[in-house]
Amino acid sequence: SMADLVRGERRGAAQWIVIDREERKNALNEAVLSGMIAAIQAAEANPAVRAIVITGAGDKVFCAGGDLKPSADGNPFEVDPAEPRNPVIDLFKVMEQSRLPIVARVNGHALGGGFGLVCACDMAVASETARLGTPEARIGLFPMMILPYMQRVVPRRRLLEMCITAEPWTAREAFELGIVNYIAPPAELDARLDWLLQRIIARSPTAIRLGKPAFHATQIGRASCREK
Repeated sequence: SMADLVRGERRGAAQWIVIDREERKNALNEAVLSGMIAAIQAAEANPAVRAIVITGAGDKVFCAGGDLKPSADGNPFEVDPAEPRNPVIDLFKVMEQSRLPIVARVNGHALGGGFGLVCACDMAVASETARLGTPEARIGLFPMMILPYMQRVVPRRRLLEMCITAEPWTAREAFELGIVNYIAPPAELDARLDWLLQRIIARSPTAIRLGKPAFHATQIGRASCREK
């Protein structure tokens, strides 16, 4: 069931949302996406929660993208022209509209839609063993759906290079490009994350609640000007 695929865990003032599908490389399907949306909305409604952490189960993979296994629950990254509403876009919009800071705890590889998920978070702390990027070009796909989110975070030329060559970056390269805020050895990942969370939680929640939507609104304004 949906509840089994997404695990919630309160740690102090931070609400952890864990994609719990280690055997499927924490891949996203509709049930996972719905579970994540519900978990973010619940965190948003709880005044005791001051930040959200999104991570994957285990220590190898944060999220390997859309569930590409052909099955009834499908791959949410398939764009269906007849169905303009898409659960991936729904999740990313809920993340953007959330007034809580959302931090990706990149415990392992973040690939394809999983990399899009990292880009949709406000901040990211990554294990030095993680690889980040979109290998879609290898199977003849261009990562269209997550492109706007990648464009906000990844420098333009490096993003084009990655989309075309499908070569992911190491965590250190991602850090040097400004894609993740901090990197740490796997054993120190949580200490580094907690350090960042303490600094977030110590600040005025009111300023953050007002500021984060304004920040995104100005970013979107810039993006739409460019497209015209």
